[in-house]
Parts: sequence; C-alpha cells; structure tokens
Amino acid sequence: MRTGVASLTNFCIVLVLLIGFPAVMRWTGALPVTEISPRSPQHTRAVLRFCSVVTGFLWTCFAIALVGIRRRGKITWRELVGAEWGSGKAVLGNLVAALGALLTMAVIGNISNALLGPLQHDSAAFHLTVAQNAVEAFAFLGAALSAGFVEEFVFRGYIQRQFQTLSGNTVVACALQLTIFTLGHFYQGWTRLIPVFLIGVVLTVVALWRRTLLPGMVAHGLGDGLVALAFFLKHLSG
Repeated sequence: MRTGVASLTNFCIVLVLLIGFPAVMRWTGALPVTEISPRSPQHTRAVLRFCSVVTGFLWTCFAIALVGIRRRGKITWRELVGAEWGSGKAVLGNLVAALGALLTMAVIGNISNALLGPLQHDSAAFHLTVAQNAVEAFAFLGAALSAGFVEEFVFRGYIQRQFQTLSGNTVVACALQLTIFTLGHFYQGWTRLIPVFLIGVVLTVVALWRRTLLPGMVAHGLGDGLVALAFFLKHLSG
C-alpha cells in the first residue's frame, strides 16, 4: 500500500462504510419508503429521507477518500478522475463512450426488468421507479447525480487503484471492486444484484478503456436519474 493513493487505515474505513451501507439504510429508517403507497401524503417525505440518506452517505465516503488522497500526496483527485478531456478527438471519444455505456446500461435494465420483474415486486428498487411530483423528481435527481460522481470516483477510481496496488493485478482489483459495489446495493433486493453487477462491469471497462472516470460519471448519473428525467419530460410534453 506504500504506493497507493491513500493509507491502509483510510482505505479500511472507506471499505467498512461501503460494506455497511445496507445497515445504514435500515438504521436511518430510509427503507420504509418501499412500504408507503405512492398516493399517500407521507410518500414524498419518505422519498426525501431516502434520497437525503443516500446523498449524505455518498458524500461522506467521498470526503473520507479525498482526505486519504490528500494526506498521501501521491496523486490529486483530478488526476485520479482523469479530469482533463484533452483534444477534440479525446472529447468526442469520451462522449461516445458515455453514450455507449448509457445505452448498454439501459439494455441491461430493460432485460433484467423483463426477466426478473415478477421477482422484484417486493424490492426497494421496484417501489422507487416513478417520481410522483416535482419535489420527488428533484430529490431523485440530486441523489442520482451524486451517485454518478461519487460512486465512480470511489469505486472505479479510489478502490480500483488501491486494490490494484495491493494485489498487483488489474483483474483481481476489478473483481474485488465490483464485489463491494454490487453488495452495497443489496438493500434494493437480491434480484437487483445481477443488473447492478453487469452495469458495474460496463462502467469498469469504460474507465479502464478511456483512462478517465468522466464518461462513466456521465452515464452513471444520467442512468440513475432516469426516474427524475422521465417525470420532467412527461410534464414538459404535457
């Protein structure tokens, strides 16, 4: 870990937080939103709590990882992200990669809903597929954009780099990173772990291929934000 982007202690703290995320969701009372009818007056309040917990947790993980990166001083967070898009050709390539990742994620989502839909009616994710009003849509959008940036930074950036340094093997690092990423979504229900894993694979491949997290951040944020975007498009067209 001497050449990693953060200390072993910092890395362990981030891992413990991420592995414990499903427990955090239950402890904070964020999951009861799945038990409330969308037509209930309490639904919006429950959605706001859910999105607030998710968003707060994500940025807490980001802050801890960022502190570790700065203390180690081997690399800046912008270098870890690969924040420079470079030439016009590179920009175009990254935009195409983001679009390709987003479309692939959509295909994975649609196929998983078709095949696993009958098994998902009791899952948290199933109950959070439609925004009922503008407040819920904005809350979903904030959580989605946070997830797009923070999860790519933490998983495909920080954790991937740490595991690669520790194991000395890219494939092993990817496998470990994807395992933690997938298990962190267990609160959505076990059936959701399959599409989550596949989407994680897509985002990992894009990050390694383009050597930047930006395309994945764009695709991830837009993909998670479809709930909000669908609401806005529906009301704008109406």
